[in-house]
Amino acid sequence: MIHNQNHINTEVVGMAPTVPTAISMQVNAHSTGLMYEQSVLNQHRDSLIGLSNSVMGIKKIGSKKLKKELMMLRKSRFDF
Repeated sequence: MIHNQNHINTEVVGMAPTVPTAISMQVNAHSTGLMYEQSVLNQHRDSLIGLSNSVMGIKKIGSKKLKKELMMLRKSRFDF
């Protein structure tokens, strides 16, 4: 019985430093995962903002030009 108790005590004392290390590694892994997730979300948001700005710019630039081209197409459609 004493031998078993000593063996258990030795194992517990031997594993004691690994518990804080495991907790620290888990926290670091979680933080790293959150960092990557935030990075991806920021890139996605930035690309959507850039895309919407591009579309709005094209609409502003192209609206007058497009109207003129449509009128020319309508007029020239029946010209033979």
